[in-house]
Amino acid sequence: MQSICTGKSAAPLRVAMVLLCLFCFSALTVGCDDESSRASKLEEARMAIDDGNYSKAITLLDGMVGTDVLEVLASAHAGLAGIDTFEILKQVDDGGSGDGSIDLIGKMLGTGDNEILTAADIETKLSEIDLAKSILLDSVGGQAAKLDDDGKVKLAIYGLTDVVLVMGKVISSKGGNNDVTLTEEAIRALGGGFVAADITGLTLGDGVDPMVQLNEDLDAVEAGITALGTGIENNDLGEEFDAFLKKIDTSSDGYVSATEFVTYLNTI
Repeated sequence: MQSICTGKSAAPLRVAMVLLCLFCFSALTVGCDDESSRASKLEEARMAIDDGNYSKAITLLDGMVGTDVLEVLASAHAGLAGIDTFEILKQVDDGGSGDGSIDLIGKMLGTGDNEILTAADIETKLSEIDLAKSILLDSVGGQAAKLDDDGKVKLAIYGLTDVVLVMGKVISSKGGNNDVTLTEEAIRALGGGFVAADITGLTLGDGVDPMVQLNEDLDAVEAGITALGTGIENNDLGEEFDAFLKKIDTSSDGYVSATEFVTYLNTI
């Protein structure tokens, strides 16, 4: 066949058009395959977290990027620390104390019938929960205010967990208390005697001032209350957060000093 205008064969043009169509189809198919593979891995990671297989979830997400990936990755590291956000919400809904008790977090962190944590356990869990916090913040460019309400509630839970673990570090560092149970009854049984130097003398990861970190955590708890809604009296988790802040921030000025922190431990 010849072109009407040129008298030349149109076959090469047809071949070129076919090849172009094949190239475009191939590119689209590869793109779909990549997106399908990404979605599949992300869903598999979520399922691994539901099954308590946090290390598998982290492995599956290795090398992946995106806000949704970081949110799931943060949950996996929180899981390695012993924290299951869904389980916390469920237990509070099933009948939280309403008095800001640390027992819900402390019992989840501990192991065995006595919810015991060794000093090494505390360090490991502090590292994992700090990773969970930083990864969740990375999902919004490091700005907590940009988290959606669910993200702010998660960060509040992670922050409160960090505070409880720092309490554990204070206890384990004082008087050779190598094994710690982070429940209010167990802490009361220690008989108090904590002083401000017990917290200010601690070294946290990356050399962070412990009181700076604790107050950032408590700011996250405060933001979690706001995210949960203004009707705290009708919101079990918000009520727990609010009661805890009132117990530890005795001056009600939005800042917890080292003295207030150890006073809380001594009078829990």
